[in-house]
Amino acid sequence: MTIRHNTASAVVLDHRDRVLLVHHNKIGLWLYPGGHIDPNEDPAQAALREVREETGIRATILGDPTFSHLAVASHPTPWAIIEMDVTDSRDGQHRHIDFVYVCRAPGGDPVAQLAEVAGARWVPVADLAELPTPTELPELVAAAVRWAKTQRGF
Repeated sequence: MTIRHNTASAVVLDHRDRVLLVHHNKIGLWLYPGGHIDPNEDPAQAALREVREETGIRATILGDPTFSHLAVASHPTPWAIIEMDVTDSRDGQHRHIDFVYVCRAPGGDPVAQLAEVAGARWVPVADLAELPTPTELPELVAAAVRWAKTQRGF
C-alpha cells in the first residue's frame, strides 16, 4: 500500500521576472516554498503559511475563485496538483500529493528560517537552469510564469 501525504507549495513570482526559492535542508536542492498541510488547514492556507514560515514573504494567490455562494466556502483553485516519490529518514519511501499555487509578492528581502531551509532568495526565472533543482522545476516555473501573465492582478 502506498503511503501518501498531502502537501502545498507556492511558485511565488514578482514583477521583475524572478521566482522565490528556498534551499531545502533535507534534499540539498533549490525549490519553491512548500510543506505538509496541517490538520484543519486548507491547501491554500498551507501554501501561504509555508511561504511566510520559510522566507518571511507575504504572498497572494493568483486566480479567481471558480464558484461563490453564501451557503458554502469557496477555496482558491490550485494551479496544478502533482504527485511525486519522496524518501526521508522519518517516513521512509512515500508519495507527496502537492497542491501547487501560483502567487505574487511585491518582492522584498526573504529571510530564511534556518531550521527548515538553508537559504532563501529571489532568482531570475532565466537563471533557474544554473541552480541545482529537481529536474522538473525549471519547466514547471516557466509554465507557471506563462499562466500568471494571463491573470488579472499580475
